[in-house]
Amino acid sequence: MRPFSLTTALLAGLSLLVSNAAAQTWTDCNPLERTDCPNMPALSTNMTFNLTEGKLFSRDLWNTTNGKIRDSDEGALFKIGGRGDSPTIQSKFYIFFGTVQVVMRAARGRGVISSIVLQSEDLDEIDWEFKGGDEEHVHTNYFGKGDSENFDRGEHHEVESPMDSFHNYTVNWNQDVLEWWINNKKVRTLKYSEASNGTRYPQTPVTVRLGIWVGGDPEVGNTNGTVEWAGGLTDYNEAPFTMTVASVYARDAHQAKEYRWGDKTGSWESIELIQGKSIVVDYQETPHGVKNRWNALPQAAQIGIICGTSGGALTILAFIAFCCIKQRRAGRREYAAAMAIQQREALEDAEHKRRMAADEGYSWAKQNESYRRI
Repeated sequence: MRPFSLTTALLAGLSLLVSNAAAQTWTDCNPLERTDCPNMPALSTNMTFNLTEGKLFSRDLWNTTNGKIRDSDEGALFKIGGRGDSPTIQSKFYIFFGTVQVVMRAARGRGVISSIVLQSEDLDEIDWEFKGGDEEHVHTNYFGKGDSENFDRGEHHEVESPMDSFHNYTVNWNQDVLEWWINNKKVRTLKYSEASNGTRYPQTPVTVRLGIWVGGDPEVGNTNGTVEWAGGLTDYNEAPFTMTVASVYARDAHQAKEYRWGDKTGSWESIELIQGKSIVVDYQETPHGVKNRWNALPQAAQIGIICGTSGGALTILAFIAFCCIKQRRAGRREYAAAMAIQQREALEDAEHKRRMAADEGYSWAKQNESYRRI
């Protein structure tokens, strides 16, 4: 995703560019210089990453290398809110020729660059780049072995409202030819022999890198050439600048567990295929989520779990019922005891009243007898 320009004067200046675009164009171990570079985990199959409905890139298969990616119903959001922001994500898997399709909406904003980058560890590179101030074009580019002596490889192509509408940006790639497609239209073809007789033709396993960065800000280290190429100075008062990725489809042309560097030539013939199950195939075969894990269980295991769960539930219900019955029996005994006490007290009260009445009757009788005597 190195910047380029169509003017001769700018070409000379751009050869010295250093910017935060390097967040996407870097390597941990260059196999052209070292012999101990690790093997590369292969995609080995094809896979679609649907990022709508609040889904994000799987952490098992992708690394967020800078910033933070947010989710939305439209897709994964790569958002710049201020100076220094440059959210970027990179696949953990590599493809060795094949197809990559990205359905996305680019970010609007002068000097803001949305990008799709396929890059290898020896710095072969295939690019899509969107300038936030150009609402009619997308730019394509390629590099081989990190060669940036000139920037005459780039082309721009018409696309309708890339900042307002989602479009499918596709790369089809093999050892003989590289094609860029927009939706169902092929917009560019590069043959092996056209890239300096193949010496600068991208031809080694690549990761998929998606990101957004500001080229129009000299305060973060961009040169005047980068600012001019990006479309001018960026006004952060217009932030946030947001690139939205709805889906990514990747197909690997080979089936392998890993790819290994055979020598320091960086040619596609030198890449060795290590057989076995790749991390992506293993991920596809492993159920994810409660529903998928349940559906993946054998029927006997599902029945056992249901029976075990049902048995446990019945045991709990029986215990609750026992407690309720026991409590009801205890309540009845307490009620009966209370009623017995109440009845006894009522009888005692009645007996007390009877005695009182008898005593009063006796007293009156005594008094009447006395009156008669008088």
